[in-house]
Amino acid sequence: MPTPPEGARPAAAGRVPDAAPTVLVVGSTTPSPHGQDQLTRLAAQARSRGLRLIGADTARALGSGVWRMPADTHLPLEYADPGACREFAAAHPGIDAVVTVKEGCVLAVAHLTRALGVAGNDPEAVRTVRTKDLCRAVLREAGFAQPGFAVAAGQTEAADFLAATEGPWIVKPRDGMGSAGVSLVRDRSRLGRAIAGLEPPFLVEEFVQGAEFSAEGVMVGGKPWVLALTAKRTGAGFVETGHRTPAPLDAATAAAARDAVASAVTAAGLTHGVLHAEFWVTPAGAIVLGEIHARPGGDFIHALVEETRPGFELYGTLLDDLLGRPVAEPPVAQGAAGSDFLVLGPGRIASVTGWDAVAADPALVAAHLFIGAGDVLTEVADSAGRHGVLVATGPDLAAVDATLAAARARIDVRLDGCAPLPGGTP
Repeated sequence: MPTPPEGARPAAAGRVPDAAPTVLVVGSTTPSPHGQDQLTRLAAQARSRGLRLIGADTARALGSGVWRMPADTHLPLEYADPGACREFAAAHPGIDAVVTVKEGCVLAVAHLTRALGVAGNDPEAVRTVRTKDLCRAVLREAGFAQPGFAVAAGQTEAADFLAATEGPWIVKPRDGMGSAGVSLVRDRSRLGRAIAGLEPPFLVEEFVQGAEFSAEGVMVGGKPWVLALTAKRTGAGFVETGHRTPAPLDAATAAAARDAVASAVTAAGLTHGVLHAEFWVTPAGAIVLGEIHARPGGDFIHALVEETRPGFELYGTLLDDLLGRPVAEPPVAQGAAGSDFLVLGPGRIASVTGWDAVAADPALVAAHLFIGAGDVLTEVADSAGRHGVLVATGPDLAAVDATLAAARARIDVRLDGCAPLPGGTP
């Protein structure tokens, strides 16, 4: 990790002066608890640096009554339209930095920073990492191991790829997120069912055998700081059901993963922002890179990073770098942290008991339940369909596992006509 220059941060803010640097946060509303936690932390860390905050989101989102981040003001921005981003920048020339925590806003941030003339990623680099096949092609050209893949306009092209390769295979959108639309195809005869509902063109690729992980970091001085490696737990349909930091990898494999991610991010052309990069470790111990994201990991992964580096401010570090301020070396990692998502059902919920005690448990960093009595649970097909989340810290992974298991055991969910359900699938 490069050594940053020395220097002090601005004093903690009370009232923000009118001449303070201004930060635009694109995607400033969200219904999700992990998104609210990210934006709340971002706002607090910006305030401690004496910064003004402008939140921006679509007129529909701002008018919907959904949760808004703490900010000095909120302005409408149809961020999916590059022309609207350029017009917004022309109308607000006093913006000093632009950030987001949302995948759907990263390209808008790149367009805005270019139009404003402030620090940010090249829009083409962001477009590349957001489009899965383009990112795979760039990484393969740079010498990184990548699964075989094809972009298919329909079933015929997808079937041709399956016929030319060994299965199993993954079928997914080119630029999706949250496991939506992702299918594992083990038999060629199941291809039609897997692609039903996918908007063409879509991606077909070879399935990578191995454990799944992610790397979390932030760009400082144009170079990636890899701050944590996270182990991923998945359920049916590749829906993520939990995360653990630090990932239980041996020192050599962890070092190889950090180096691979840092090199891949550089090869992809990213120069600014918080980073979240996925990878596999194959049974032979090889590192195979997955998707790269120019934003923080979801599912409270941002909290796992900060909780295992006590005193570290992920978003404050991002803002210091974007504004050209001195960036402090991060504290040494210590302890462990983890999240478990509740996946229940299917069936109609008759009652939920025990949750109040879980939500008040001081051993948990966060606890959110998304369902209640009367709700009808169906099969969870993507991340948005999960039923709750628990986040905990501890001196080691065993302690984190124990805390989360104890919390899940206190949640009693009863379905009509069924025995009580345990508190979700970790």
